Amino acid sequence: MMTNDNNNSGRNLWFLVVAASVSSLGGFLFGYDNIVISGAIEYLTKSFDLDAAGKGWAAGCALVGCLAGSAGSGWLADRIGLKKSLAICAVCFAGSSVGVFFCYSLNQFVIWRMLGGVGIGAASILAPMYIAEIAPARMRGRLVTLYQLGIVLGILGAVYVNMLIQQGGTEEWNQAVGWKWMFMAGIVPAVLFAVAIVAALESPRWLMKAGRVDEGREVLTRINGATIAKQETGSIRESLVAEEGRFSELFTSGFGRALFLGVVLAGLTQTSGITPVFSYLPSIFEAAGTKTGDAFFQSVLVSAINLVFTLVALWLVDKAGRRTLLLTGISIQVLAFSMVGLFYYMGGWPIGILVGVMAFVAGHAVGNGVVGWVILSEIFPTKLRGRAMSIATTSLWVFAFLGNLVFPVMQKAVGNHGAFWAFTFMAVVNLFFVIFLVPETKGHSLEDIAKIFLRKKGTR
Repeated sequence: MMTNDNNNSGRNLWFLVVAASVSSLGGFLFGYDNIVISGAIEYLTKSFDLDAAGKGWAAGCALVGCLAGSAGSGWLADRIGLKKSLAICAVCFAGSSVGVFFCYSLNQFVIWRMLGGVGIGAASILAPMYIAEIAPARMRGRLVTLYQLGIVLGILGAVYVNMLIQQGGTEEWNQAVGWKWMFMAGIVPAVLFAVAIVAALESPRWLMKAGRVDEGREVLTRINGATIAKQETGSIRESLVAEEGRFSELFTSGFGRALFLGVVLAGLTQTSGITPVFSYLPSIFEAAGTKTGDAFFQSVLVSAINLVFTLVALWLVDKAGRRTLLLTGISIQVLAFSMVGLFYYMGGWPIGILVGVMAFVAGHAVGNGVVGWVILSEIFPTKLRGRAMSIATTSLWVFAFLGNLVFPVMQKAVGNHGAFWAFTFMAVVNLFFVIFLVPETKGHSLEDIAKIFLRKKGTR
């Protein structure tokens, strides 16, 4: 695995593989823990005798933990480093899986889901930031996209495990204990995540920011080779000198623009309804007249489409560019959910609704799902990246929580068609935001991207 040519002297691909594995497993746990609720929600609703508001709270309570995790993880990463912070995420994931399995009341369920939510929210910042800070510039887009690939594999894993468990027992068994096994299965990737973190290197940018320049240069050498490491070290040190690292810098004319873009873009990735869709997938199909067993199977099909189009985005992100993929994906989402709303309005057409949801998820995978995370990991200055990503990603979790909380209420108040048309409107808002305000960052180093936002407003 070691290379010895002049340009790559000291480079060892093993460390890059481990770093990519950490990021991908963080994404997998994000996807699994966030979406496993989709198979469990109807059974635990019956188990705890919940009304529409209670059902929304049970589905969304983990996202309250996500808010806490995302709000605090940037500060934590700046203080103790990305590697130790990710290890804390692993503890949260494992503890939540075990705790939910042994819970016997809604309050206990909520507590353990919130703990898992802390891990999800923190990982949503730390995992893409970690791989962005350690990856070579020429590969950063694809490697950050592996985090999103991990998310969709986690989603697929969750709905597949849900289907197997649902089919493995009676209605009474699923209501009593089957739904708990859906959560318990998450212990396996949580342990693998912890093992990968032990073998991983610390972020070179965090090391240099902490004054450990020699250690940071050594990590860069292991990842990039001696020649590129020397260049990267100089660029990072120059950037750190230019950045004072004060929180107030995020609100200056240059970095304030990056913060505004990150906060709004993160929020808009959720307002078109992706989290409620995955959190209530079987319920959405059952509302169209699909049988329960078939609804679980259709959820697997949707998650498989999510995986396929994430792979497409992985292939295109460093070729087509960030803006092109965003505009294409969001346009597909607008068309897809406008049709889903129409099919519900006409009385429900199960096949049409399935195809529409699959198209919506494909559009999200190509656009917001992949590119949104790439851009968030790129646009902030090194000294402030952790805190800035915390602020931006907190916006994402606020809207994800609200979506899960109000979706059952929206269904009851304005019908399924009204709920999906509301999501369509927000996708249109997202589309215009990207058209007018999101710059292209493909092919630029993190330090060069920071300079983009220091230019005069309106330039690209």
